[in-house]
Amino acid sequence: MRLTLIWVVLCGLILCPSLTSGAEPRFRAVFVGDIMAHREQLDGARRGKGVWDFKPQFRRVKPLFSDALAVGNLETVFAGEKSGFAGYPSFNTPDSLAEALTDLGVKVLTLANNHILDRGVTGASRTIDVLDSADIFWTGLSRGEIEPDEPLVLEYAGLRWAFASWSYGSNRVLASGDVRLNTISAEAVQRGLDRARLASPDILVACFHWGEEYRYVPTRSQREIAALCVENGVDLVIGTHPHVLQPIEIVSSGGKRHLVVWSLGNFVSYQRTLPRERSCVLAVDFEKLQDGGLVLSRVSVAPTRVSVTRREGRYLCEVVCGGESDRFNHAGLPASELKLLRKASRAVLDFLGASGEADEEGFYTLWDLRSPDVLPKGRIKSPL
Repeated sequence: MRLTLIWVVLCGLILCPSLTSGAEPRFRAVFVGDIMAHREQLDGARRGKGVWDFKPQFRRVKPLFSDALAVGNLETVFAGEKSGFAGYPSFNTPDSLAEALTDLGVKVLTLANNHILDRGVTGASRTIDVLDSADIFWTGLSRGEIEPDEPLVLEYAGLRWAFASWSYGSNRVLASGDVRLNTISAEAVQRGLDRARLASPDILVACFHWGEEYRYVPTRSQREIAALCVENGVDLVIGTHPHVLQPIEIVSSGGKRHLVVWSLGNFVSYQRTLPRERSCVLAVDFEKLQDGGLVLSRVSVAPTRVSVTRREGRYLCEVVCGGESDRFNHAGLPASELKLLRKASRAVLDFLGASGEADEEGFYTLWDLRSPDVLPKGRIKSPL
């Protein structure tokens, strides 16, 4: 049974229905980078006239999303078939991608990015409607009674999560319209974080579409905005847009640890130039203290690669996990693809500084914060 979304505006705050299922809370969130749909992905997903199936693109990484609040950046729109489906540079994807993301376990999508207005206000507005129908929460746009820079607040696993999202801008500038894009500025970010704190969230997440494409280190402006977030108590700063991975850091400020993820790169796309075809699923775990407080306890990653194989005259794009346990089905992948996967996974882990072996769920530890004495020296950054 689908959940009907009911937005309630109280004291300038957007409240959403609870996602709690009644199970024991795990306090885990997983994050992925850009979710794109290039022409080759559309061709590979086509099953007949008017039918596209994107679920096979994610089937091999589905175990990574179990029992977690899954968040990604949707860098396409659902403007409808009459608008013409296409990939870069003006994306428009069949609605069935939303169904595939629901099946994967994605619960929140950020919409503040440079492609969300590719098909104008109408396309962006229809995208919101499709996500609402697919039971996927969203943030980064405003429409109707939802004001610019409003946070998304929801209950999951017994915790209250607040999400806010901004983009450096868009590829299409609109003079007016019912849908408005959250755009990065110190004033806008401060306003959004102030509103988020009104909800007294247990975990506050700020997501940004920022930085320079294909650059492996954050810019000065990224660091300035991240510093503002840390000053305002943001627990997680999550970045996208460069299409490549950038470093993941922990910032210690005021006796509290804050996670800053400069860029998660591409989760799924047809960008094949190295290293745009590789990324990771980021897992962030929280732990409750005896006094009722909440702390960041573990940060881990599962390396991924978009594998492309040719079947029946079409290209099949699949996100593949570098884990080698039975949880990850590599059946059917050619030996050449497995070799590339192992190489890409090792490169991701080395770049991010992951240590040890994967756990039973396929994640490699970046930081185990329950034991501060074993933290790798020099890995905690303070200040930004």
